[in-house]
Amino acid sequence: MRAPSRRFSWLVFALAFLLVPAAGHAILYIDINAPGGKRMPIALPDFVAASGDPALASALPKVIADDLAMTSLFDVIPRAAYLEKILPAHFAAKPLSFPDWKLIGAEAVVIGSVEMKGGQITVEMRLYDATLGNMMAGRRYTGPSGRFRLIAHKFANEILYAFTGVRGIFDTEIAFTARPGTGKGKEVYTVGLDGQDIRKVTENRSFNLFPRWSPDGRTLAYTSFRTGAPVIYLRNLQEGTERPLVRFGNTKSPGAFTPSGDALYASVSVGGDSDIYRVPLHGSSAEKIAGGWGIEVSPAVSPDGKNIAFVSNRGGSPQVYVKDIAAQGERRISHAGGYATSPAWSPAGDRIAFTARSGGKFEIFTVNTDGSDQRLLVGGDGDCTDPSYSPDGRYLVYTFQKKGYSELKIISNDGRWGRSLYSGLSGVGSPAWSPRR
Repeated sequence: MRAPSRRFSWLVFALAFLLVPAAGHAILYIDINAPGGKRMPIALPDFVAASGDPALASALPKVIADDLAMTSLFDVIPRAAYLEKILPAHFAAKPLSFPDWKLIGAEAVVIGSVEMKGGQITVEMRLYDATLGNMMAGRRYTGPSGRFRLIAHKFANEILYAFTGVRGIFDTEIAFTARPGTGKGKEVYTVGLDGQDIRKVTENRSFNLFPRWSPDGRTLAYTSFRTGAPVIYLRNLQEGTERPLVRFGNTKSPGAFTPSGDALYASVSVGGDSDIYRVPLHGSSAEKIAGGWGIEVSPAVSPDGKNIAFVSNRGGSPQVYVKDIAAQGERRISHAGGYATSPAWSPAGDRIAFTARSGGKFEIFTVNTDGSDQRLLVGGDGDCTDPSYSPDGRYLVYTFQKKGYSELKIISNDGRWGRSLYSGLSGVGSPAWSPRR
């Protein structure tokens, strides 16, 4: 059975208002890199239900509130404190009563209106500076009613950008593998950053492993055993189509796309141990990048495309190495126990996260690209494995496993904040964070 077509073009974005920072915008500025600093008090009243399902009027601001809570930069004021009810007239000529919002401590207010016709919804949202009394951002979105959460995530990104100048990641996804509720093997899934909108990408009752995103977020590379032998496939998520990319060799797994998206780094065994190859998506032949004695697996490419991190047991046990693609030689950067694997390069290019066995359990560490300043990021009473950075570099997703139980978790890059992401399937693993779209 072929998995359902996956289209990203479903949502039409219509800009209803220009995003114009107010003259006093600096009053509300938040330094996103200052943990423990001032939080922005923000009000998110129920939206106006112009037509359709009235539950969306409270569901949409709830999604936005949960997104903003993840940043630790905002305090959402409880709805019981609100003195003004949002009306349809507020989207015509009626101004908000900003003194009422300031009275309860709100420095920002988000209002919205939802209209449903058939299976489509149109959502208009506005962000106001309650101190200066002007609008900071306004958008109107139209799309299928079942994807209302994505619409809310989009505007949460606008709110974060208005206050910090940093693009949000609330509309990104995590690809991962898991055992389906019924059937055998493992399938590839995606899930939203809020743990919702779970979607099955493959459905072939085989083992489908190691999903990796293309730089534009439109394609997933993964290994499948559907024909009996492992093959690396490219799946176009927009069209729901796929094609084989790597058939040669024995064992094989994708590692990372090049930053330009024109090739894929993969580990492939050809008559012996696995080596690292650069496989063009079109045209020319594969090129061996790293090889030699022992295994070379799990390639991760630097943001500038000049270096790769990979795992090799050339020193006797699996460890993480970094190689300049244009030069000879590699350097070992992992020094956290006798077994290290699964390197992931930060978007800034300054740190590499990896999994290491320490004290009988697997933990996640980060290290500078020259091997200095190694730090424990997360451990615990189970195994923490397979880190993957968010597009902004502020968070990582990873797998937590304990006594047959597994889930996806998210942690901030400084280890101060974390939460569970998804635990609805068994055997979850190999999470990969999508790029911004």
